[in-house]
Amino acid sequence: MNTLTTRPVFYWLWTGIVLISLMIIIGGITRLTDSGLSMSDWNLIMGSIPPMNETDWQQTFERYKEFPQYQQLNSGMSLEEFKDIYFWEYLHRVLGRVIGIVFLIPFGYFWTKGYFDSRLLKRMFILLGLGALQGAMGWIMVKSGLVNVPYVSHYRLAVHFMLAFVLIGFCLWYALDLKNRFIQVLQKSTLTKWLSLIGILFIIQLIYGAFTAGLDAGYIYNTFPKMSGQWIPPTFAALDPFLLNLVENPGTVQWIHRINGTLLLISIVIFWWKAAVQQSKNKWLQAMSGSLLTIILLQYLVGVLTLVNHVPISLGVLHQGIAILFWIIFLTIAHRLK
Repeated sequence: MNTLTTRPVFYWLWTGIVLISLMIIIGGITRLTDSGLSMSDWNLIMGSIPPMNETDWQQTFERYKEFPQYQQLNSGMSLEEFKDIYFWEYLHRVLGRVIGIVFLIPFGYFWTKGYFDSRLLKRMFILLGLGALQGAMGWIMVKSGLVNVPYVSHYRLAVHFMLAFVLIGFCLWYALDLKNRFIQVLQKSTLTKWLSLIGILFIIQLIYGAFTAGLDAGYIYNTFPKMSGQWIPPTFAALDPFLLNLVENPGTVQWIHRINGTLLLISIVIFWWKAAVQQSKNKWLQAMSGSLLTIILLQYLVGVLTLVNHVPISLGVLHQGIAILFWIIFLTIAHRLK
C-alpha cells in the first residue's frame, strides 16, 4: 500500500474510533437514565424511524406498558416522561446504524478500488464481524430486561461494553500499523511486562465497571475510602456459595472495582517511573507514560467523586469517557513497544 491509499484508510479507521467512543458515551447516558428498555422491538430498517405524531407516540407508549419496567418500576409514568427515556435509547440505536453505514460504504469503495492488500482485507472482515456481533449483543442484552425482571443482565451488559472497547482497540491498532509502518520499534525492556500487567488490570477494571453499573452498585456504600466505616463491606460474603459474591453481590463488586482501580494506579506509577529511568533519552515514551499517569489520576479522582455524589449522570459519563482516552493512550504505547 502506498501513501495515497493508506491515508484515507487511516482516517476512516479513526472515524470509527470517534463514533464508537461516542456510542459508548451515549450508551452510558442510556444506562444511567434507565432508558435502555424503552424500545421493546428490534427492527433494523423501520426501527430507524421514530414516532412521528401523537398517535404513533401513544401506540409506542402502550407497547412499553406491556413490559416489566413500566409495570414494576414506572407505573404511572406520563407520556412526556416516556419520551425522555425513549430519546436516549433511540439515539443510541440510530448511532449504531450510522456506524454501520460509515463502515460498510467506505469499505466497499476501498475494496473495489484496491486499497486493501490481502492482510488488511482480512482485518477489515474481522472488524465487520465484530461490528455485527456488537449489534446483536446489544439486542440480546435488551431482551434480558423484557421478561419478568426489569433490568438487563449485568453479564450481557459487560459483554456489550467490552465489545465496544475491543472494536476501538482493533480500529486503533490497524490504524497505527498503517501510520507506523516505517517507524522503528523501541527496544524491548521490562516496560513491556509492566504494560502487560496494566492491560490485564485495565480489562478487569472495565468488566467490573460494567458489573458495577449493571448491578447499580454505585448507589450503595457512597463513602471513600471505607465502606460503611469498614475496609471490607459488611455484605462482602452475603451470598452463598461465596464465589457468587465476586460477580453478583453489589457491595463486593464495588469493593473489587475499588481495589483493582488502586492496583492499576500503582502499576502505572511504577511504569511511569521505569520509563523515566530506563528510557531517559526517549522523550516520546516519557511524554506518553506521563500522559497515562495523568489520565489514571484523573480517572481515579472522578471515580471517587462519582461514588460519593451517588453517581450523577455528568460524572458517570465523564468516568466512561476518560476510560476511552486511557485505552487509546495505552494501546498507542503498547503498539510502539510491541
